[in-house]
Amino acid sequence: MRLATRLARFLTRRSLRARYYRQAIDLQQLAASERLSVGTSLDLGSGPRPRNPYGAAIVLGLDIRSFDASPNVKKCTLGIEDIPFDDESVDAITAFDVLEHIPRVAKKADAVTFPFISLMNEVWRVLRVGGHFYSETPCFPMKEAFQDPTHVNIMTEDTLRLYFSEKAWARIYGFAGSFSLIHEGWRGSHYFCILKKNSSPGSIEGQREQENG
Repeated sequence: MRLATRLARFLTRRSLRARYYRQAIDLQQLAASERLSVGTSLDLGSGPRPRNPYGAAIVLGLDIRSFDASPNVKKCTLGIEDIPFDDESVDAITAFDVLEHIPRVAKKADAVTFPFISLMNEVWRVLRVGGHFYSETPCFPMKEAFQDPTHVNIMTEDTLRLYFSEKAWARIYGFAGSFSLIHEGWRGSHYFCILKKNSSPGSIEGQREQENG
């Protein structure tokens, strides 16, 4: 590798605020430390074989395609359609190389919608309180965030933290959930993030009333 390329990569990594990791995090170990028992997990954009890094007994998947040979995988256009599971029905949700494909803005009939916000609302809805949402996404400033022509949602390491965890700036766009960021880092060109669900569907209004006095 040329010296200039090595130097550019080094400087890029030094500019990232989250710690730079080279190895995968052990999600089962993390869940145990959080006293989270993962009986059911859901893998978004799963293809025919959903990933199961949490070691769940029941593993479900959602994909834009249908697979007759995979009964645990349901067809769903994420961000446009609701996740076809009940409120608080899964313990963990994973999304590997998915969020960058979810549009930020779309038009439905005469209304403007925000599919990425809608997906995060759905993730929050179907997770049990204390459940984890693990995402792994190529992010700015890495070139892998841009090179795929189907990447329509370019994110940074601050997107999930600022807009969907404690600060939840996405509330102005319709985000209704409540997450805490419990772990994050980089693996090569991919930023990974683990959000923990704080509250149940329906409880957010009470939380807002309490905050407003």
